[in-house]
Amino acid sequence: MSIAPDIARQISIMAPAGGSIAATLAAPRAAPFAPERLALVDAVRKAILADPQARSRPEMVALAFWARAASLAQLAPTDGLTRAPRGLALHIAPGNVDTMFLYSALLSVLAGNVNIVRVSGRESDALTLLLRLLNEALATLPDDVRACLLIVRYPAEKPINDALSAHADVRVIWGGDDTVREVRASPLPPHASELTFPSKVSAAVIDAAAWATAPDQAEQARRFALDAVTFGQQACSSPLALFWRGDAASVAAAQATFWPLVESAIAAAGEPFAARAAVDKLVAEQMLAAAGAVHHRDTSDYRLRVTETPDMTRLTRLASDGFFVKRRIERLEDLAPLVQRDWQTIASLGVSGDDWRTMLAATRPHGIDRIVPFGQALAFGNVWDGVNLLTSLTRIVSVEV
Repeated sequence: MSIAPDIARQISIMAPAGGSIAATLAAPRAAPFAPERLALVDAVRKAILADPQARSRPEMVALAFWARAASLAQLAPTDGLTRAPRGLALHIAPGNVDTMFLYSALLSVLAGNVNIVRVSGRESDALTLLLRLLNEALATLPDDVRACLLIVRYPAEKPINDALSAHADVRVIWGGDDTVREVRASPLPPHASELTFPSKVSAAVIDAAAWATAPDQAEQARRFALDAVTFGQQACSSPLALFWRGDAASVAAAQATFWPLVESAIAAAGEPFAARAAVDKLVAEQMLAAAGAVHHRDTSDYRLRVTETPDMTRLTRLASDGFFVKRRIERLEDLAPLVQRDWQTIASLGVSGDDWRTMLAATRPHGIDRIVPFGQALAFGNVWDGVNLLTSLTRIVSVEV
């Protein structure tokens, strides 16, 4: 197997140092959770924790926490089935969450696959740091283990996608809807499978009565702010809207204490929101007002703009870096008619798991893939967008003798 020279020249190798497409195409597969693959993931974890700059970034600490041995042990399948790697996995990583390329790649490494990962052409300090740490980690491993993971960067052009896709046994696409469509235009071999993770939006739900009696309001506000401001509110799982459950009086009283605490938490975090974010938020609010959707504004702080909009039939990312729309609901079931297929995560406070299960069973909304407590919206899991990545990146061998 090989890539045409004119195609290969357009592909930049970002990691490992000295790596090549030819070496990766020839690299051996491994059994899922083989010791050498666990060693690779652990080397990445150690490189992150050994670097002071990485330790100062919550998203990188979260990646290292996910990669610890105790966490990986919980990922290993326990169903007793015989699993094998799919082969070559081609990953198209998103540009909005710098750590996602490593989550996708490391899960596939654990599955025993050989991996080519295209990272975004968008430069960022976080991505540059992660690539440096990954190179340091891979340099400690044997050549045949190092070759199972190749990080590349290339122009988003169909001939290159065609050439790499022709070798893929599974393709994993992260990104906006347009990215998914563009990459899907490149054919896969007939046997290959594909996982797509297109544009998604997320929200939060708070029970007003539970908020009023919460003993840790400042901590819950900090966790909400963490969900919102990390990645500039650009992640698919970043909450864009808040739904308050309760009567009008209790919701008004809860919001009077909630939003000031959130503003304080964002300020304390020192998040460097883009300078244009204040203007973007103002423009988004004016667009809603022009459409007759704005009912009330809670705050005009440049860090945070909260707009009440009775019309929530379509949740869209009008702005980021601290722009939210809100709405009051009497019952959890009132949320169901508003849910669209592209809703991913609900960050929930004061609503029990039983309440959520009852609502989902009774209403069967088109969307909602995960429901998590405040502070966990951005926490990565091997089940994402309703798909178990680890089992999808392996195949089951049926042994009936």
